[in-house]
Amino acid sequence: MFARAANENSIIKAALNDFILYKVDCEKGEGIEVAKKYEVRGYPTFIAMNGKGEVTDRWIGYEGPEAWTQVAKMAAADPRTIPEKKAAFEAEPTAGLAVCLANDASTSYDFGGAVEYLGKARELDQANADKYSEQILTFMYYGSRGGTFTFEEVETEAKLALAAANTTVAQKVDLALMLRNMARQNDQPEKAIPYITAALEASEGSTDEDVLGNRTHLLIDHALLVEKDQDKALKLFRSTLDEGWMENANKLNNFAWWCFENDVNLEEAEEMALKGVELAATDGERANILDTAAEICNKLGNCEDAVARMKHAIELQPDKKYFKDQLVRFEKAVAEKQNG
Repeated sequence: MFARAANENSIIKAALNDFILYKVDCEKGEGIEVAKKYEVRGYPTFIAMNGKGEVTDRWIGYEGPEAWTQVAKMAAADPRTIPEKKAAFEAEPTAGLAVCLANDASTSYDFGGAVEYLGKARELDQANADKYSEQILTFMYYGSRGGTFTFEEVETEAKLALAAANTTVAQKVDLALMLRNMARQNDQPEKAIPYITAALEASEGSTDEDVLGNRTHLLIDHALLVEKDQDKALKLFRSTLDEGWMENANKLNNFAWWCFENDVNLEEAEEMALKGVELAATDGERANILDTAAEICNKLGNCEDAVARMKHAIELQPDKKYFKDQLVRFEKAVAEKQNG
């Protein structure tokens, strides 16, 4: 996306007057070593360097021409190295330096450090506190996946965002999706209910296509968590599926996995997963769908078939430790079933 914008977008083209753009594919050839050297963890990652090859700025992600250009201009305006900027921040902290150092920390997935720097930026530049709060929430969400932040810590920030007078409808919907995902990861989906409810109320009557698309997903969760209506949730979920999904292995797998996660429609889900196994184009794809099918039949009480499916998955991908762990788990379930 950025590569196309760099060739076509006038805003980015103007910003690139201050840089010599050099693209590296970090998943091939010499790029693999470049990624290791500069601690590239995600894509796209942008690294600004001076003439000596010293890093002066790093940031990750592309969120559109305006956002990218704003960061790029800040990088061009301050050519000091990252260590020099850290020393300057310690001596005399500024919001600009805090944002720069937060971006650098997030590039190496140090989300705790990124949030700490952004918290300082929010203190130093209270006129733009909402902008920093939004980024803080994003980094806390990513950090929560690795255990850096608890649900309660993220929720504290989320409540501030939800209560802010200028929080948009789209932001409330995004916030609800974020908290929903986190609550699921913590096996406490009910904790997301206040945010789902608030987002649905705020987005009632919206004509924004992105909001409407996300609203449908929140309606599914509302049907499951609040209304306790599995049939309604399943019908809503089906409405989000593309035409022809039943002939696509990955989409069949996604449908089956959703049913498994929500304990809905398991018999059909198993059928769809097995159809996905038949349609899968590669052994890796086939093995992953077999794992889904194994989980479903185990939940249905058929742990013997779960064992058989995991053995098949291991035959297809013998080096994948996760599948071997799954096999041990299902074999244990068989033994417990046999022992009464």
